[in-house]
Amino acid sequence: MMLYLIASLLIGLLLTCDVFILAHPYVPRRVYAILVLSISAFFLVQAYFTFYPLVVVTLGVHSVLLVKSTGKHYMFFYLPIGYILNCVFGNLVGLAFNLLWDLSVKELNADAAWIVLYSIGTGIVSFPALYLVRRLFLRYLGDILEGMGKKLLAFLALTLLLCAYMILTMASFFDTIEITHREYFLMVASLVLYFLFTFSMLFIVLHAVRGNYEARKKVEYLEHLKEYTGNLEMVYGNLRSFRHDYINVMASLAAYIEEGRYEELGEFFYGHILPMQKGLTQKNDALNSLLHVEVLELKSILYTKLLLAVNREVEVEVDIPDVIDCVHMDPMDLVRVLGIYLDNAIEACLETERPFLHFHLGRVEGDVVFLLSNSFVDRGLSLGQMCKKDVSTKGEGRGIGLYTVGEILNRYDNVYHETRMEEGVFIQQVRICRA
Repeated sequence: MMLYLIASLLIGLLLTCDVFILAHPYVPRRVYAILVLSISAFFLVQAYFTFYPLVVVTLGVHSVLLVKSTGKHYMFFYLPIGYILNCVFGNLVGLAFNLLWDLSVKELNADAAWIVLYSIGTGIVSFPALYLVRRLFLRYLGDILEGMGKKLLAFLALTLLLCAYMILTMASFFDTIEITHREYFLMVASLVLYFLFTFSMLFIVLHAVRGNYEARKKVEYLEHLKEYTGNLEMVYGNLRSFRHDYINVMASLAAYIEEGRYEELGEFFYGHILPMQKGLTQKNDALNSLLHVEVLELKSILYTKLLLAVNREVEVEVDIPDVIDCVHMDPMDLVRVLGIYLDNAIEACLETERPFLHFHLGRVEGDVVFLLSNSFVDRGLSLGQMCKKDVSTKGEGRGIGLYTVGEILNRYDNVYHETRMEEGVFIQQVRICRA
């Protein structure tokens, strides 16, 4: 019984460390204590009664706990992946013990010191692999899995749980009997081949899903480009209209001057000419500032959103003192982030008496930094609440913008972002460091 208890505690500790590597810092600290104790208890029952199907329940229940505590559906995969990798690498470590010290599985399971050493060896080998899995998840799969349909998520989860059960069953065949080096090698080789086959199938599925996801992103980009082109056409149309009206405007001014109607001339100038000049000047300033932006995707989203703000009579100030020719971030992710920030800023400032939006883009020590500030009406929501999914002041079905931005930016180790509120001004700051 004591050996069962030691082995179960070590399994619980290993899996909890797996979760920490894969999910930190999203999992609350109290959850780690629950995982260690609860997983150990489940595996103790499983080992005592030799009931292998309980592993599916164990991994499933605690995976649901991770999803509930973090709000991220893809967290369901972390425990099964950790358990599978622990099993695979653990059996490779066991094979090494067998070859080096002629130690069988039966002898290993009968000695507490060997069990501890075996667990340490498993952790040393599997933890770096799990860190690599984390990087791959955050870099390539996080946003895809968040937007994946429930049926496909359930299929992937079921496949991983079944893989975990099959690997445990295969590895347990020789727990209580003596086997030769060759038989041990064949058993471990079969287990590794099954693991590679299962994960290859999952990779093919995820590759297809990623292809569909990238196709949707390209459609979004084309929609932004279409909107950008439409805004440019509108500006060009306004300039042509102004050019055609120029002679008529001058004729009207001349008529007021020739007849000496100077009071009416002042009313006409301040009521009609000056507002027209102000709008054209603001649009022209925005266009001129963006000449320093040489990244096409970045320039297009800024043109589109800033001209939209100007056309909606928002006081727009654009400051881009440096040439921006390279940004160390995926262009489509950058477009999505800026699009959400600017849409939110425009909607928020239009609710205020004096809507304004200030945008600064420049370089600091080689890093690209943008700062977006806008007027807004404080409705009592904290920054933490605003960044949660489905929390919004804009009505039902809204509130995924800042949450989505957080999900995108958290995948980049070289991107730092800060959100703050200062006396009726909402400020977003992002620094994209050189990779």
